[in-house]
Amino acid sequence: MRNKAVIAWLALALAVSSAPAQTAAIDDLLAKVAKWNYDDGREPLFALTGLLQKERGAEARKQFEARFIAFLKSDATLASKDFICRQLHSMGSEASVPVLSAMLLKSDTAEMARYALEGIPGKAVDEALRAALAKTSGKTQIGIINTLGVRRDAAAVPLLRPFALGQDEAAARAAWFALAQIADASAVQTLDSAAAKDNRAAPAYLQAASVLAARGNTAAALPIYKKLYSSGPAGLRAAALNGLAKAGVERSVLIQALGSSDARIQAIAISHLTQDELLSALPKLNEAGQVRVLGTLAYKGNAAAQPAFLTALKSQSKEVRLAALNGIGAVGNASAVPPLAEIAAGGDEAEQAAARAALGRLRGKDVDEAIVRAIPAAGEKVKLELIRAAGERGTAAATPVLLETARSGSNDARREALRALRETASASDIQALLALVLKPVQPADRSEAVRSLAGVLRRSDPARIEDVVTAYREGDLEARTALMQVMRHSGNPKALAVLRDALKEENADLKRAAILALGEWPDSTPIPDLMEIARTAANPAHQVLALRGALQLIRQHAAGRTPAETVKLLAQAMTLAKQADEKRTVLGLLPRFPGPDALKLARAYLNDSEVSAEAKAAVERLERGNRR
Repeated sequence: MRNKAVIAWLALALAVSSAPAQTAAIDDLLAKVAKWNYDDGREPLFALTGLLQKERGAEARKQFEARFIAFLKSDATLASKDFICRQLHSMGSEASVPVLSAMLLKSDTAEMARYALEGIPGKAVDEALRAALAKTSGKTQIGIINTLGVRRDAAAVPLLRPFALGQDEAAARAAWFALAQIADASAVQTLDSAAAKDNRAAPAYLQAASVLAARGNTAAALPIYKKLYSSGPAGLRAAALNGLAKAGVERSVLIQALGSSDARIQAIAISHLTQDELLSALPKLNEAGQVRVLGTLAYKGNAAAQPAFLTALKSQSKEVRLAALNGIGAVGNASAVPPLAEIAAGGDEAEQAAARAALGRLRGKDVDEAIVRAIPAAGEKVKLELIRAAGERGTAAATPVLLETARSGSNDARREALRALRETASASDIQALLALVLKPVQPADRSEAVRSLAGVLRRSDPARIEDVVTAYREGDLEARTALMQVMRHSGNPKALAVLRDALKEENADLKRAAILALGEWPDSTPIPDLMEIARTAANPAHQVLALRGALQLIRQHAAGRTPAETVKLLAQAMTLAKQADEKRTVLGLLPRFPGPDALKLARAYLNDSEVSAEAKAAVERLERGNRR
C-alpha cells in the first residue's frame, strides 16, 4: 500500500514538470527523502536543498512547491514531511495553505505545519490560523497563538482576548505575548485589562510599549511606561523607567528617580542623565547613589567633575570616599596630588591603597611637576608617598630631588628614594648611583642602590657597564662585592667576564661573592662555570654554593633546552653532589623533564640510603607520566 501511494505521488509530481531531465533528478531525490527518518544519513536532504538553492526563478520555485504539496499528501515518513515543511517556511506561498491547514489539525503534523505557515506571507495563512484556533487545544493551540503573535495578525485580537483574560495559565501567557507583538490599540487595551487582573501579564504589557516605541509611536508607548513605572511590579519599574527615558520623558522624572532606594531604578536614571545633572544631584543622594554616580562620572572621564571628587574624599561615608579615590585618577589634575598623598599616608589600608593607585593614574605633566615640588617640604609620611608615586609614574624630573633625598634624607626616605630611582634615573645618573653603591649613607642602603643602578644599566647603552667595571677594579673588597651584584643584575657579557675572572681570586670572600652572583645570573650561560667550581674548588663551601647556583639556573632556564638536555645537566650535577640536599633537589626536578634518561637517573639512586625515598617518589611520578 505504501509503495502504491509513493508511486501515485510521483506520477502527480511528473505532471507538473516542464523539464524531463531535471524532473527525473528532483523526483529521484524526493523518492529518497520520502523514506528518510531522523536517524538516517542526511545526504538526500543536503542534495535536495542544494538543488533548491540553485533554482531561484519564480517558476522553478512554483514547481518545487507543487511537488512539496504533493509530497505532504503522500504517506512519506513524518520526519521527511517535517523536512519539507521547513523548506516551505522559507519559500512557500498561499498555494500550500490548504494542505498545511489540514495538517495543522492533526496532532502528529500540527507543529511542523504551524512552523511552515508561520513563514509564508499572505492573508490566507492568517485566516487559516485563526480558523484552526477554535478547532485545536493544548500545545497545538498555544503554538497557533504564538504564531499569530509572530505574524502580528491584528484581526486575531478578538480571538486572543478570551485567552488573555482566561483561567488557563499557559494559554493566557501565550496570548499576552502574542498581543504584545501585535500591539495595536485593541491589543494594548486587552493587555491593560490583563495586567490589572494579573501582574504576570505586566512584562507583556511592557513589551507592547517597546514594540510601539520601536515603530515610532512613542505617544502610545508613554502611557504604558508611566503606568508600569508608577504602579507596576517592582521588577519592571526600572525597565519602564528606561523606556520612559528613551521616549523622552521629562528630566524631572529621571532626577527624582536618582533618589530611589531601588538600585536598578537609580542605575537607569544615572545612565540617562547628563554630567551636569548628576553633579547637581550628587550631594543629595544616599550613599549607594553617590557611589554609583561617582563611578559613572569616572567612566565619562571629564575633568570638570574633579571638584565633586575632591569633595567626596571628605565624605563621612567610607564607601563614598573609596568611590572617589577609585575614580579621581580618571578626572583629576595636579590639584588632586596633595589630598591623595595625605590619604596615602594615612592609616586606613583600603583608602591608602586606593590613594596610591589614584596618584599613579593621574594624567599630565603638571601632575609630575606637582609631585616633584611637594617632596622637599612634605612631612615624613607624605614625603614617602610622594617619592613612591614618582617612582611608580617613572617621573624623570624627580631624579635630582630623589638623589638628594638618597644622600641626606631619613632612613625610610633614603631607601624609598633609592627604590624610586630604579624607575626614574637614566644613563646620565649612573655615576651618582655608583657613588651611592660605593659609599652608602648606611650599609642597609646599599642593596637598594645596587638594584637601582642595575635597573638603569639595563635601560642604558651596554657600553656603560665600563663605569661599573672601572669602579670594581679600583674599589676595596666591600665595594667589589657590592658591584658584583650590580653586574649580576645587569646580565651584561662584559660583566660576566669580570665575574669569571673573580672565580680565580685568592680571596675567599671575593670568590664566594662571584659564585653567588653567577648563581643568580639572568640566563643559563654561567652553568658550566659553576659546574667547574663545584668540581674543582678546594673550599667545600664554595663547591656547595656553586652546585646550588647551577641547579637554580638549570631549573629557572629550562625552557631554552630539550628535556633530554636538561636531564643530562642534572646527571652531571648529581655526580658532583656531596650532600643529600643537592641530591634531593635533583631528584625533585627530574619529574619535570620526563623521559627514559630521567627515569634511568632516578632509578640509579633507589638504593642510596640518604635519598632512596626521594628517588622512589621520582621514579613513580616518571612512570605514571610515561604511562599517559
